[in-house]
This record gives sequence, C-alpha cells and structure tokens, in this order.
Amino acid sequence: MSPFVFVIFGATGDLAQHKLLPALFSLYKDGQLGKKFYIVGFARREFSDEAYAHMLGDELELHKDEAWKEFAQNIYYQQGYFDQVQGYEHLIEKLNGFDKEIGACITRVFYLATPPDNYEMILQHLDATKLSEGCGQGSEKWTRLAIEKPFGKDLNTARELDRKLSEVFEEKQ
Repeated sequence: MSPFVFVIFGATGDLAQHKLLPALFSLYKDGQLGKKFYIVGFARREFSDEAYAHMLGDELELHKDEAWKEFAQNIYYQQGYFDQVQGYEHLIEKLNGFDKEIGACITRVFYLATPPDNYEMILQHLDATKLSEGCGQGSEKWTRLAIEKPFGKDLNTARELDRKLSEVFEEKQ
C-alpha cells in the first residue's frame, strides 16, 4: 500500500477515540495500512503529538500493547478551530513536511468525525486553503473526503451539503 495521510477533524471526540482510531489500529495489526502512513488528529484542544497519542493509548487502555507503541509513532496532532484559518495553515505545513519526508505527493484523506453543523465550515476552509487540492498541484487525484453520518439534519440541509461538496470535491473523491 502507498503512503497516505489520514486527517481526522474532531479527533478528540467520541467517534474518533472509540470507533475510528480502534478501527485504524485493528487494520494496522492486520498489516493492511502499509509501511508508511500518518494519522493527524485535528481538534481545538491543546496537545503535542506525543500527548495526543498518549491520551489515546490511555483511553483505549493500550499502553502495554507493543503493536500500539509502533502504531502510535504514526500519530500526529494539529490544534485548530474549525472556524479559524490558522489551524488549517499549520496543517498545510505539517502535511507538506510528510510529502517532503516521503519525497512525493501522498494521498490525503480528510475524515469529518464532527457534528454535521461543522461540515460546511470545514469544507469552506479546505477549499479556501486549497487543502482540497492535495499538495498544491490543483489535482483531486491526491485527496479523498469521508463524512460521518448523519448527512445533514433533513432533506434540505442534506441537499445543501451535497451542493457544497460538489463545489469543493469531485464525486470520485
């Protein structure tokens, strides 16, 4: 499997901590994530990379698991508010550092593990900062988006969200 970056918006929430990270860890233990990958948590709380990985290990009671110790070396954290551009700008720097380390533009998956009220704001910032374009190449080839259910509050908000998504991302992304 090729190297990739998995960015989790809402990284300190229950969904990320109790469902998403355990699922990724399970894939890792099964050898399905490949040799080089990066998991970046994005949320408003202040953590260093190490403190975030340690908090997850505590939460999941995995500190004694040798596989967790290896997995945790691939976990990073970016403090930021969904409605403020600074966190996204710092995220760009972090992602560009990963690309430089690998020596190529690597695929970026943005996972919105947040309440639906935050989707549009996050999408606006992904678009405005050009994070939606991958490594600044203007290509959707390097980016993917995953959105957690529910998709909107009702039919109208779901349609509006679908419209916004189509402005920022191609269907295949």
